[in-house]
Amino acid sequence: MGVAGLVNAKSTFENTVKIKLEKLTDSETMFQLCGVTVTFYNSMGEITGQQLYTSDQPTLESCLAYQAGVIADLRAQGYIVEIIGDVN
Repeated sequence: MGVAGLVNAKSTFENTVKIKLEKLTDSETMFQLCGVTVTFYNSMGEITGQQLYTSDQPTLESCLAYQAGVIADLRAQGYIVEIIGDVN
């Protein structure tokens, strides 16, 4: 997963993302669209970008696992993650 907005480690800015977790249903299939909306902020609280990660998932549990993976990946890249929403 690529993420835009990386800042040099020597910079005084810190990267923060706020995440809204979403579960979008598609009644015609066995799968449900699972989404994570990521908003990127700089240390001054200004929005620097936004990205939507989506994946078709067969169950709520697999959707939660996908969302946890996106969050873990962002944290591994050095982002401070703040969750502002939860699965509908």
